[in-house]
Amino acid sequence: MSFITIEKISKSYFFTTRKVDNQGHEVLSNFSLTIEQREFITFFGPNACGKTTLLNLISGLSALDKGSIEINGRPPQQTTIGYVFQNFHLSFLPWRKNIDNIAFPLELQGIKKNERRAKVKEFLEDIEVELPLYNYPYQLSGGQQQLLAIARALISEPKILLLDEPFNQLDFQTRIVMQDKLLQIWQKTKTTILFISHELDEAIVLGDKIVLLSRRPARILEIIENNLPRPRSHEIIQTQDFFSLRNRGLSIFEKSLKS
Repeated sequence: MSFITIEKISKSYFFTTRKVDNQGHEVLSNFSLTIEQREFITFFGPNACGKTTLLNLISGLSALDKGSIEINGRPPQQTTIGYVFQNFHLSFLPWRKNIDNIAFPLELQGIKKNERRAKVKEFLEDIEVELPLYNYPYQLSGGQQQLLAIARALISEPKILLLDEPFNQLDFQTRIVMQDKLLQIWQKTKTTILFISHELDEAIVLGDKIVLLSRRPARILEIIENNLPRPRSHEIIQTQDFFSLRNRGLSIFEKSLKS
């Protein structure tokens, strides 16, 4: 049995205008996918094709219209899931120090302050992340804020980590550093990661598999198996094997836009 089983799911959003009432926008239709434990899966597709909706359904934040999602044989609501949103900085508690922002999920579990702070320090040491823990989120750089969000999502040891274009607001250099750092963290935690990207290069650098999605309603154009060696860093983009994967992905994607 696969770790994550997504079977024939559908999701539409409805709105009301002066001309048409309850006109539905179908985002996902009869969508199926299986994911194995500890895989790093990247999703690449057009804007507004349904990528974020897919993560919201997997996390249990949104309800399915049809179909089913099971994680290790259970519904998403019965699984510990970490989620880093596109606007991750809006979820920080600005009046709390960085260490207590990371520890917030532990606080919700009823763990005492000294114990949860100690766990944060131990966890950051394990994944080799350095942050000014007794400063505040607004005092961090963009990359540090991203690490803060990732650390908070992982501190409760989730079975799955969902990342929705997390590096979208970072400059090019910081983005490369963060890609390498995320790979290092994944190598240590082996958490199953589902990562949305609007950059095909990024999707290839990070993923075990790259799921190419069509325009809305999203369907899978192809799942590209990525056999580039691990441990992997951004330097992989200089190899011929990387260019072959990139050209293949671009060809599939461009053909879908013309159809």
